[in-house]
Amino acid sequence: MGLLRRRAVGRPEPDDSCGPTVAIGAAEARMPVRVVGQVSRMRARPTTGVPALAVTISDDTGSIVAVWTGRREIGGVTLGRRLLIEGVALRRAGHLEFTNPAYTLLP
Repeated sequence: MGLLRRRAVGRPEPDDSCGPTVAIGAAEARMPVRVVGQVSRMRARPTTGVPALAVTISDDTGSIVAVWTGRREIGGVTLGRRLLIEGVALRRAGHLEFTNPAYTLLP
């Protein structure tokens, strides 16, 4: 199973090698990226027999999906909550999707 990482709530802009945040609409596939957006959709879906939580994060420029395998819920991740997501997104079915990204809960 993938490693689920959560950052502290008090750090809205983590300092790491991924660089500054970008608008979701400007995110590119297969590149390290950090995006900030609001949770607009959540659903539990099985991925090859393993439970997975798919969360759609949106901003004014678009939306992106974050999927955490082995999870049906994540504490603090609710509809309307702002998240910072860090990782490498892949293009799947016409949209960008993160698999097991690092995340930060934002106020």
